[in-house]
Amino acid sequence: MMAARDARWHNALKLALQKEEGKKNVFQLATTDVNNTTPYVRSHILRDHIIHPSLPSLPLLLTSTDIRTPKVTQITSNPSHRVEAHFWIKATNEQFRVSGRMAIYPSPDLKEKRIEGVGEVYDAFRSTQGWDWEDERRKQFDSVGAHMRASWCRPVPGSPMDSYSDAEKWPVKVAKPGEEGYDAKNYEEARGNFALLLIDPIEVDYVELGIVPNRRTKFIKQESDDKRWKEVILVP
Repeated sequence: MMAARDARWHNALKLALQKEEGKKNVFQLATTDVNNTTPYVRSHILRDHIIHPSLPSLPLLLTSTDIRTPKVTQITSNPSHRVEAHFWIKATNEQFRVSGRMAIYPSPDLKEKRIEGVGEVYDAFRSTQGWDWEDERRKQFDSVGAHMRASWCRPVPGSPMDSYSDAEKWPVKVAKPGEEGYDAKNYEEARGNFALLLIDPIEVDYVELGIVPNRRTKFIKQESDDKRWKEVILVP
């Protein structure tokens, strides 16, 4: 059996993100409402690449959300839990469209909104001693800045407001334990609304517009141990 190697599309994505200027790791996440087939898209931050040491060619793309947002309902209502992430890297003129299954890991108090990850990557993590998604959720929450943490200590996103000035009543910062201004109530409320979103890629459409002639390649996940990704050359 051949040793697994990193996915070529994933190496290209990481390299392109390193070259990007300004705000890095921003991508667009698309979901659909199965009740009316309406598509929804919004910008997200790629917070990490979660890779099990035994499966380096099968990365999980990690982002986060407020568990109260409509996108959570859209994802959970879709039996396949399919989403698509879109990256446009201006520095290299490359586009990545990553289609895959979404897993959601919220606070343990909100088990009804949890979507357990399925497949060999998640199985590998489940069999890894000491790995726990709740530990990862808490680590990711503490890794963001105090201003960002405050965004999870507001009323339900998308709910009506009487006035823009209502926002002046909300916390501007939520410090974590040990930081100046720590408030346990605000910290626990914000962390309780914070959830991990993990995309398990199934297909990747990779377009290289920075070279002439342009190139386009579709990567399709395979079950084979020695070839995890089938590559199909497409017309750009």
